[in-house]
Amino acid sequence: MSRIFINYRRQDSEGYVGRLYDRLLQYFSKDDLFIDVDSIPPGMDFVTALDEAVSACDVFIAVIGAHWLTITDEQGERRLDQWNDFVRVEIASAIKQNKLIIPVLVAGGKMPPPAKLPEDIQAFARRNAVELSHQRFSYDVERLVEVIRSASPARASRNAANAEMIEAKAEALKGIRDDLVGATESPLYAYRIANRHFPVLGDGNPDARLIFIGEAPGKTEVEQGKPFCGPSGDVLAEMLKSIGLRREDVYMTNLLLDKPPEKRDPLPEEIAFYKPFVDRIIHTIQPSVIITLGRFATEYLLKKLDLPEKREKISQLHGKLIKTRLDYGEIHVVPLYHPAVVLYSASQKVTLQRDFEKLKLFI
Repeated sequence: MSRIFINYRRQDSEGYVGRLYDRLLQYFSKDDLFIDVDSIPPGMDFVTALDEAVSACDVFIAVIGAHWLTITDEQGERRLDQWNDFVRVEIASAIKQNKLIIPVLVAGGKMPPPAKLPEDIQAFARRNAVELSHQRFSYDVERLVEVIRSASPARASRNAANAEMIEAKAEALKGIRDDLVGATESPLYAYRIANRHFPVLGDGNPDARLIFIGEAPGKTEVEQGKPFCGPSGDVLAEMLKSIGLRREDVYMTNLLLDKPPEKRDPLPEEIAFYKPFVDRIIHTIQPSVIITLGRFATEYLLKKLDLPEKREKISQLHGKLIKTRLDYGEIHVVPLYHPAVVLYSASQKVTLQRDFEKLKLFI
């Protein structure tokens, strides 16, 4: 499944866009076609809102008609030269996020030369275009659909493991757990033993495409030896169900694999100790998508991968789809708020639900 963002200017190509949209509905679900960004709430940064809308898609289609380059506003200023022009902002976002950008030429539209574009979208001029002609519209749309279908997300590049490989992954995870059980040098080992807690390595499908990494196990988790089985786990299970997944379809773990003595942020020495265990879990399962829940898990992974987003806050990152690579292939990192946020602020449930919807791309 690929989600498709359609960028266009009403005064230039609205009729063609409507026709294209209707034809694409024959090949893709309505939920996978984004033709207009919903109304942006008062007070929200519209650039951030457009960035999020573009980030939710795999393919960015820019429809170009005969007057796309030259359309002006009432004062005679070219629209593309305006910093707040939605068409420009969306294209710039797609370039920045390294989306597959397909210019679609209609009604005599031509690809613009770089010199006639604002600096932040000059790279757009180098994209190879598809032309939709009036005479061959159906045929041209079929060609476009083939290109879109070839641009599926990371899940398509990961072949399902056979039974032998799945068993080998499960055995490897057991080996990691054995090492964790005997990790007497852990800064949390003495607390674990004194309170007769279980270490909590993880739980779920050893061949999962999606891994969720939280912060640390809580009281219920260390009593059962299983992550996300307390109130936060209930929220996570509800979110998974809303996108058609079960716990057993994914793998869940935490940045810390033992419970700290009190309710507090993880200490640097604790993170440093448990990171190699989490790295081994990722290397064993080899997921296509790693969902980091909350600030600490997100910082760990973005710094590990040395990504540009490593300096951004979770409030800026949540819901973004960040494409990168590990040694076994292409992956996506998707930072989300920790499910516990819903327990403290019920209003955040809508935000978390909206961000979870983006994971449908990988199912």
